[in-house]
Amino acid sequence: MPGLDLKFLERPRRRFYCPLCEKPMRDPVQMSTCGHRFCDTCLQEYLR
Repeated sequence: MPGLDLKFLERPRRRFYCPLCEKPMRDPVQMSTCGHRFCDTCLQEYLR
């Protein structure tokens, strides 16, 4: 999955994690209908 595989000094806040890949978001996009955020690639794969 496309999330970021990095080691952080402190764990990022949960709101910065993609609910699909459960990693910090990469190229985040926000749904206009509900406001949820996802990695762009995760969302594209999910919608296929």
